[in-house]
Amino acid sequence: MEYRLSVANQTLHIIFDDMHKWSGHILRPTDGLEASFSNRMCLEHLIEGLIGRRAWPQYRSQVQMILDQFHV
Repeated sequence: MEYRLSVANQTLHIIFDDMHKWSGHILRPTDGLEASFSNRMCLEHLIEGLIGRRAWPQYRSQVQMILDQFHV
């Protein structure tokens, strides 16, 4: 399953390996950067790194609300 997350002027692709587990990889298409995650906390840390540490506090609540809606 793949989701597109638009945050901080970026679109990130989140691809889950299994519909019932928080594992997969995240891709930033603008530069091809890709990373793997094995749980939700790891995914949130990766998103923080991809959008930038300074921007993260502004978008953290928004991202967490979106992740809460994922059917994983």
